[in-house]
Amino acid sequence: MNDLLSQDILDIIFQDPQVRRLHKETLADWILDTQPHTAPLDSAALLEYLAAHQPDLLNRLKINVRIKEDLARALESNARN
Repeated sequence: MNDLLSQDILDIIFQDPQVRRLHKETLADWILDTQPHTAPLDSAALLEYLAAHQPDLLNRLKINVRIKEDLARALESNARN
């Protein structure tokens, strides 16, 4: 999966003033608590987290034209695995 997708997702979430601060802080805490500090953020793990804990945010990302196609491919890939 494309590591740039993770960065694009984070950019969109953290730059969007309509995303609640609590959602951003919870996501940041999850990243710091679960992801290796010496490796790129795992896109599959990020999508699994969003699906399980912040599905409303994932649904907003699904309609974002900037990442819509890449996100759909990544979610399809996750569903197959």
